[in-house]
Amino acid sequence: MNFASDNVTAACPEILNALVAANTGTAMPYGNDECTQQLTHQFSELFETEVAVFPVATGSAANALALSVLSPPYGAIYCHQDAHINVDECGAPEFYTGGAKLVTLGGVHGKLSARGTGSGTRSGRSRSGAPCATRRY
Repeated sequence: MNFASDNVTAACPEILNALVAANTGTAMPYGNDECTQQLTHQFSELFETEVAVFPVATGSAANALALSVLSPPYGAIYCHQDAHINVDECGAPEFYTGGAKLVTLGGVHGKLSARGTGSGTRSGRSRSGAPCATRRY
């Protein structure tokens, strides 16, 4: 096994068989296909509330797209200096957010603390990103 990324190894036979089985007939795009509708129903039942599901091909795409809906282009996304989004995503978060900045912070065992966040924030500076990690819509 190679855990360097979710897309560096060949697909397992079960995935290939599922792809072949799903590759029949026609399907509507943009979430209007039967598979996405089934996923939406199953996740809504799991979370006991109506949800929207957007299947994507890789974990990098999922991470970057999730951050893009949480952060405006001028946002600051605080993360540990060793966080996966900082060291493994190759700029995808910045690209998909339209320019939000990853602000890296230190911390013991990859964890951020209230004390440690002061070193990465620069309140009152017009050129720094606006904190958005806890932004809610």
